[in-house]
Amino acid sequence: MMKVVRQIFSIPGAARSAFGAAIVAVGVMTAASATAQTVTIGTTAQGSLGAALGAALAKVMDGRGMTLRAVPMGGPEVTIPLLNSGEIQFSLVSADLASLAASGRTVFEGNPQPNIRLVGHLVSFEAGWFVRADSDIMTMADLKGKRVSWGITQQRILEYWGRAQLATADLGEDDIVPVHATAAPAAVQDFMAGRSDAVVFTVGSGLVSQADAAVGGVRFVPLPDRDDRLDIITSIVPGTLIRQVTPNKRRPGVVTETPIMGSTLVLLASADTAPETVAAVTEALYTARDEFIAIHPAFNRMDLKTLAGKVPDLPAHDGAAGYYKANGITGE
Repeated sequence: MMKVVRQIFSIPGAARSAFGAAIVAVGVMTAASATAQTVTIGTTAQGSLGAALGAALAKVMDGRGMTLRAVPMGGPEVTIPLLNSGEIQFSLVSADLASLAASGRTVFEGNPQPNIRLVGHLVSFEAGWFVRADSDIMTMADLKGKRVSWGITQQRILEYWGRAQLATADLGEDDIVPVHATAAPAAVQDFMAGRSDAVVFTVGSGLVSQADAAVGGVRFVPLPDRDDRLDIITSIVPGTLIRQVTPNKRRPGVVTETPIMGSTLVLLASADTAPETVAAVTEALYTARDEFIAIHPAFNRMDLKTLAGKVPDLPAHDGAAGYYKANGITGE
């Protein structure tokens, strides 16, 4: 426990208080699990896609005799250091951020996390700026001079995603009116209360559905049609891509086919997590896809052919790599 306490002081700003709160939760679970052998997966905030998928994983593993507790802790600035120190056993983050954390870039500049390991690629996702459905903000350029969610201290990667998308319209922080929030749920609350005009968050997440119901409809703002837009976003958030997202009742805010920035959620484990524990979770992911889909439809996007795929700068966990090798799974 002491080794993670020392890490608090390497975390900037208000994220430090969230990290401290997570430590308290982990400390309680550690004491309780000394006899019960509880395994913990730290996820993003309640209402996020990561929290929902973590809960699904916990339910599936419970049916296989493993007590896996999904705990919403905030953003990856909170969960990844806990994973790196071995205080939690698993976490769900985007592939781009996992690579940046392992190599100590952008959000983790000067603070690499060398003890995180890749288990597998789960589901693709997209995240973009959304506004009220009746807003006059129709293009990314229309965000100039508007009040937008900014500086989310527990999930700073959202600011990088927001910056990348603004940059495709040649906009930067000086061109918008920042509305600061500590966490994504607070940013969405600001939006619903009329204190901001736009928020960047995940398509199909519970928080976007909540906002959609509260304000009478939301709409995602498309990336502009320019040849260099992928180069622009990847210069700010390496490893991301652009997907054409189509309307679906589970994707409020996508009213027509819309180009939105995307990545993939990956499951990580601590290097200290027992190989047999990781192998059991990996086996469930590979053999129980239908069970996962029955719990959450996002698992329809889990492609078993890419489950064992690589992430730059991030080694695979021995337990996952061993399972893939023994079963001839290449991820290619």
